[in-house]
Amino acid sequence: MPANISLSYAEIERVSNLLDTSVEQTLVPRMEEAKAEVDTLLETSLVLTEASPALQTQYEKFTGALKDATQSIKDYAEQFRQIMNSIKDMDHDLAEKVRSNG
Repeated sequence: MPANISLSYAEIERVSNLLDTSVEQTLVPRMEEAKAEVDTLLETSLVLTEASPALQTQYEKFTGALKDATQSIKDYAEQFRQIMNSIKDMDHDLAEKVRSNG
């Protein structure tokens, strides 16, 4: 009979770390680079009295929303870890109960 529950603690940790690393080392740095490029463009090569500041404000809002989304990715990774830790604790508690009844 196949198991209804199967966990690989190593795989859960690997994927959680991958999500964290993707945010910290790839997504956020690239967003910051892109924002710096947009800022430079709007300050030097696309300078309009009213439109440039409006474009810059909108891009800042967009960047903020993206950063919020990247935090959600990290939160998702943390949920995986919490599930893993809850299962480890439950497994330990069950083993203790079995041992105490023996």
